[in-house]
Amino acid sequence: MQQRVAAGSFRCALLSGLLALMACGGAGMEGAPDEEPLGTRRAAMCAGSSVTSLSMVGISQYYGELAGSGNWAVAYPANAIRLEYYLDGVLRSYDERPGASGGWNFSTAGLTCGLRTFEVKAVPMVIDSAGNRTVCVDNPRLFSQPVLESCPTVSAGNAHTLALNREGLVWAWGRNDSSQVGDGTTTYRSSPVQVTGLGDVVTVVAGYFHSVALRKDGTVWTWGSNEYGELGDGTTTNRSRPVQVVGLSNVAAISAGGYHSMALKKDGTVWTWGRNHYGELGDGTLTQRPTPVQVGLSGITAITAGDWHMLARKQDGTVWAWGNNGWGQLGDGTTTHRTTPVRVLGLSGVTAISAGFIHSAVQRQDNTFWSWGYNYYGQLGDGTRTDRWTPVQVAGLGGGIAIATGSDHTLARKQDGTVWAWGTNYSGQLGDGTTTQRLTPTQVVGLGGVATVDGGAFHTVARKQDGTVWTWGDNSSGQLGDGTTTQRLTPVRVVGINLP
Repeated sequence: MQQRVAAGSFRCALLSGLLALMACGGAGMEGAPDEEPLGTRRAAMCAGSSVTSLSMVGISQYYGELAGSGNWAVAYPANAIRLEYYLDGVLRSYDERPGASGGWNFSTAGLTCGLRTFEVKAVPMVIDSAGNRTVCVDNPRLFSQPVLESCPTVSAGNAHTLALNREGLVWAWGRNDSSQVGDGTTTYRSSPVQVTGLGDVVTVVAGYFHSVALRKDGTVWTWGSNEYGELGDGTTTNRSRPVQVVGLSNVAAISAGGYHSMALKKDGTVWTWGRNHYGELGDGTLTQRPTPVQVGLSGITAITAGDWHMLARKQDGTVWAWGNNGWGQLGDGTTTHRTTPVRVLGLSGVTAISAGFIHSAVQRQDNTFWSWGYNYYGQLGDGTRTDRWTPVQVAGLGGGIAIATGSDHTLARKQDGTVWAWGTNYSGQLGDGTTTQRLTPTQVVGLGGVATVDGGAFHTVARKQDGTVWTWGDNSSGQLGDGTTTQRLTPVRVVGINLP
């Protein structure tokens, strides 16, 4: 009998490093006839226990490092707590703390910017006199909090420009006759001013004469021209300061077109509002809408608005388009306007989309670029000036990782941080030091280390990895933000802001 007990003890010692303590603890010998079921023991130990308090003192993320802290308390018989920390539903770490109350803290690094959900799950525990721990899994308490580190970005409109910093604040400059700068005036600005009354912004986009911002709470805010209801506040009144789009929540992405706006909700549905002359709202009508209406699409992961047409990318990598199609910019092989979405032909594996004035461009998984629509200025980049009703590949451009469009020019950012441009160059918006139209990509001179780029009507804006912002092209309204109204054929630095 002694020999059997010794063998059992030895077997337990081996297992203790591999299995949970309960596999060998207590009366756990093989064949023990009186062993009480684990669930019954846990229920008895945990009866009456609860997490009476779980709070957060604060949490923030900056430069990829997230840190938070708070307090907790449990009720007898619980005398300890297990705390689990989740980011976007994924368990990142946990700890167990003895006592009836105390504090918690969590930190992690190496995160990307953007909006994420931080969650603490607290479970009461009972620790007996022998040190055995019972986790009362049936009595958890949860605390959830959105955490935002805004991704610095830039966006170019017709003749105004927007910039977003990591703190979620928006800056604007350029043309302001419709109050699209958002500073409460109609004064043109040749250097950046802060948009008033707006914070916690996740992303921002510039339309032709209006601006759109997405906040971390999933609401959308707009300002500027509202002639066609593009601000989505139920009126056609211009707004010199941000107003909230009515009836819209849980938004994940936004885009702004010529005189209309669009939003992608977290459930994969698309919503639009504003002008609808050509069916650009995608609701099957030509009716102008001052508040959002739903487009008949689902499973959407990306959206972009052109001046008169829209594009959306599905989870399967296909692209869908609607609105004006006079130059084949919908990519369905026709020039028929569409009031509901149609699939772009011959295109799959798409990772990014961008819509210009009356042309479209995308990036595929193999990092090639494809475009279609109006091509009078060579904005399709295929070496011709022939309009294309279905996608053609941009010539001589590999290794690209981002695509953007202006009105009649197109931009690509390559893996090495350089920017390449093609199409119209009347105002120097290609940044190659000339005003020569380009039918194939040409490199923007003197610019490297670029993180984001966007095209306006006749100007271009880029943010470098070091946080500096650079612009080139038309500057008649001060849209280059260099304190002048002088046209620039090569990049100049925007004064007074830095977006690291």
